[in-house]
Amino acid sequence: MKGVVSAGHELTAKTAVEMLEMGGNAFDAAVAATFSSFVCEPALTGIGGGGFFMGHTKDNKTVVYDFFPDMPGKGGKRTDELHFYPISMDFTDTVQEFHVGKGAAAVPGSLAGLSQVYEVHCTLPLPTLLSPAISYARNGIVLNKQQAYFNSILGAILTASEEGRTIYAPHGKLLKEGERLFNPDMANTLEFLATEGLHAFYEGDWLASIVDAFGEGGFITEEDLSTYSARVRSPLEVDYHGRKVYTNPPPSSGGCLIAFSLKLLETYNLASMPHNSCAYLKLLFDVMTVTNEARGADFNHRVYDEDLVHHFLSNDTLSRYRDKVKESTQPSLMPDVSGTGNTTHLSIIDNEGNAASVTTSNGEGCGYFIPGTGIMLNNMLGEEDINPHGFHSHEPGMRLSSMMAPTIVMKDMRPELVLGSGGSNRIRNAILQVILNVIDHGLPVNEAVNAPRCHWDGETFHAEKGINKDELDDLKIHNVSIKNWSQQNMYFGGVHTAVSHNSGKLLSGAGDARRGGVCLKSDG
Repeated sequence: MKGVVSAGHELTAKTAVEMLEMGGNAFDAAVAATFSSFVCEPALTGIGGGGFFMGHTKDNKTVVYDFFPDMPGKGGKRTDELHFYPISMDFTDTVQEFHVGKGAAAVPGSLAGLSQVYEVHCTLPLPTLLSPAISYARNGIVLNKQQAYFNSILGAILTASEEGRTIYAPHGKLLKEGERLFNPDMANTLEFLATEGLHAFYEGDWLASIVDAFGEGGFITEEDLSTYSARVRSPLEVDYHGRKVYTNPPPSSGGCLIAFSLKLLETYNLASMPHNSCAYLKLLFDVMTVTNEARGADFNHRVYDEDLVHHFLSNDTLSRYRDKVKESTQPSLMPDVSGTGNTTHLSIIDNEGNAASVTTSNGEGCGYFIPGTGIMLNNMLGEEDINPHGFHSHEPGMRLSSMMAPTIVMKDMRPELVLGSGGSNRIRNAILQVILNVIDHGLPVNEAVNAPRCHWDGETFHAEKGINKDELDDLKIHNVSIKNWSQQNMYFGGVHTAVSHNSGKLLSGAGDARRGGVCLKSDG
C-alpha cells in the first residue's frame, strides 16, 4: 500500500514503510512503528509509559485511544517508605530537576492501548507487526547523534539500576554515537507478547512481577493493573479556515489549548503578515499570553469536568479573550512548569485515506525496570507539569492529564495534515505554529515543520535561531523578557508531520530535525 510516514528515528519510519509494503494499512504501520520506537527511541518513549493514538479510517471515522497512565494505588495503602527522589539534569543552558524512583511510576498504558488499536483496526498478524522491534532489540541499534545526546542528558536515570547499566553502559560508561545498544530482554518480552497477546502484560505472572518490583516503595497494585483499560474518546473538533481540526480532548490539556488559540486567531488575516515578521510575532505572543491566562482562570481547575470544552470554547469565553488579545500590551506572568518533553510522535497517511497520529512517552523514566523484561517504567508521578497540584495528589484510578495532542486536520473530508509533537508545555505552541505555517502561510511541509519557532513560557519569550532579532522590537517596547536561542533545539518540540494533497493522490511529509525526524514513503 502507498503511504507516507514521519517519525523520530529512521528505523521507526522504516518499520512503518515495511508494513505498508506488506499490504498493511496506516494502523498496522503505526502499531508496528510504535513498537520499534520503544526500542530505537528509548530515551523518549517506552512500553512502560503511555500515550494517545488518534486514528482516522477510510470510511471517515475519527477516534482517539487514550492510554496515558493512571494514578496507582487502588486497593492499596500509601507506603510510609516512598522510593521517590529528585535528580538534576544538565541541559547546558539550564539545569532541571525531576523526581524518579519506584514511587514516580504510574500505571503503564502503552500495551493496553496498542492492543485495542490492533484488535479493531489492524489487518496483519501481531507477530509480523512486532518482528522489526524484536530484531532491533536483539541485534542492537547503532546510536545516532540525537539518541546519544538524549541518553547523555538522562544518563543518571538510565543507569540508576543494574538493568539500566547493562543496557546503556555495558562497559562502565554510557554508550556513545556509533556504538550499538542491545536489549535482549526486551526482545524476549516482545516475542512472548507476539505469541500470547499484548494484554498478557496485565495478567498472571507479569502482573505479579510488576507488583513485586514496584509495590514496595511505590504505589502500583494488582488492582491497578488488572483494571487498567484504554479509553476510547471522540476527538475535540473545531473549524479553522475551511478545515476541521481534530485533536486530543480533555482530560488532556494540549488539544483544547491548541483549539482555543486557533479560535482566537481565526478572525485575523495571517496571510497578510509576513511569516515571523514583527506584527506576526507580536500577535502570536499576545495569543500565547492570553491562552496562558485562560488556562489558569478557566481551564486547569476544570480539566476533569464534562462540560469543560463547551465552556472553554464557548462564544462568550472566546469573545472575552479575543478582546484581551486586542488590548494586550503587558504580558500576564503565569509561568508554565516546564519539563524536557521526553516524548516522541509519528504521523502516517495511506492512499486509502486511513491516517494515524500517535504520541507516546515514558516521561524521563523512573530509573527502574520490571525484572528480566528490559522495560523501564515511567516517572509520570514525578513530572511537575503532570502534577500541578502537587506530587501524588490524584485519586487512585484517575487518568493523568497530559499536554500531548495528536492532531489531524481535515479538508474536504480527507486528512490533509497529520501531526503531533513532544516537548512538554511547548507541544501546543509547536503544533499551533506548524498548522498556521501550512494553512495560513502556505509553506511547503518541510519548511513549515523546520521553520524557526517561538514560545512564551509565562515569563520569557523564547525565539529560536532564524527569527530576526529586529522583528522582536515591538516586544522589547513592552518590556517582554526575550531569550534568543543560538540554534534550533529539541526544546521547541518535534512536530513529525504527514500531508495529503489532491484527494490523497499526492502524499508527502517532514520529520522535525530538532528531534532527529525522518520522513519515508511507501510506493506500495
